[in-house]
Amino acid sequence: MTSEVRVRPPPGPIVAALTPPGSKSLTNRALVLAAMSEGTSVLRGCLDSEDTQVMRAALARCGVVCEASEDASEVRVVGVGGPLPRVDDPERPIDVATAGTAARFLAAVFAASPIACVVDGSARMRERPMEGLLQALRAQGADIRCRGADDMLPCEIVGARLRGGEVRLARPPSSQFISALLLAAPLAEAPLRVVLEQGTPARPYVDMTLACLRDFGADARWVAQDVLEVSPTTLRGRDYHVEPDASAATYLLSLAAIYGGEVRVPGLGRTSQQGDARFCDVLGRMGANVLQGPEITLVRGTGALHGVDLDLSDMPDTTLTAAVLALHAAGPTRIRGVDVLRHHESDRIAAAATELRKLGAEVVEHDDGLDITPPAQIAEGAAIDTYRDHRVAMAFSLAGRVTIRDPGCVAKTFPKYFEVLAGLGMVE
Repeated sequence: MTSEVRVRPPPGPIVAALTPPGSKSLTNRALVLAAMSEGTSVLRGCLDSEDTQVMRAALARCGVVCEASEDASEVRVVGVGGPLPRVDDPERPIDVATAGTAARFLAAVFAASPIACVVDGSARMRERPMEGLLQALRAQGADIRCRGADDMLPCEIVGARLRGGEVRLARPPSSQFISALLLAAPLAEAPLRVVLEQGTPARPYVDMTLACLRDFGADARWVAQDVLEVSPTTLRGRDYHVEPDASAATYLLSLAAIYGGEVRVPGLGRTSQQGDARFCDVLGRMGANVLQGPEITLVRGTGALHGVDLDLSDMPDTTLTAAVLALHAAGPTRIRGVDVLRHHESDRIAAAATELRKLGAEVVEHDDGLDITPPAQIAEGAAIDTYRDHRVAMAFSLAGRVTIRDPGCVAKTFPKYFEVLAGLGMVE
């Protein structure tokens, strides 16, 4: 892809059925669970992107057969029926690139397997927190040593069968820490009980992990408001359907809210396992017309968006979409509860504030969010820096007439995103 892409408003109201690729979150959870399962799984509707390619490659290095179709939307996984048995070259680091799901999920599964390996990632991934997760795995019996900064990648892991029992966590910087412990729990000696002393950010992602575990045969559940339990078991391979990515769908649905028309996303509705499928409620609160059935979401633009006060703690990945919607709304918008975004592919709160100001917005940055006052007229022609962050690139493509730098970063979750916009007449 070129070093920059010029994006413009569509030539008229958009009327389209648009389907984003498969969910990154569900694809990577399903890959891990299928690898640990007894028998063969066929995963359909998978996302093929940098994050999922990293996961497949890592599992392949551990002796797991992952056979992908030509477009990688279908993956056949021959499970090992328990812990991962080996690593092809223990001294060669397993590269997780910028994938937080791969880094956290694999670290836990490696720690629960009788193998020795090194896990490393990109420069940004080396800055993202791992501390609470690594400490919990050490307490469970794994030997983990960090080669650089304490409790960050790269790290050497010498796995063992984890003990299970009770793990207590203060509020972690990412729900992925909790999901990682849950995914490894079927391999433990005894049931794992996770006590969340101060709750969790992005709780729907933990619910998603529990649902995926149950889909592959695990006994995994909430037993109290902030207490989870997973019992040891042998997982079972299965045919598994991956839903369209609800986070990616927020950009497509927002096109109708901003520019008018009607956008439908089939295969994603109120029965979705993904918390971000509820972003349509945000669009409705801001003034769009929303219809959501069990397996479809439809948004119609009304031409009259207005600012709102949003607590996005349960769906922080939608924050940048909401921030750009605020540019097009009448009156200020407050976004709160998303302090976890400081530790993602970029510091998304700081990045959003910087780029919104380029477009003429007044922005007050808080530790956990933003106050956004839209300009009387959005500045045209601004060059948007994306910080190697796919969500910055996709969200700010909704801003109007802008130039998106480093558009190739969308390969992390939605490689054909700008092709979709081009098909709508939005790429110059």
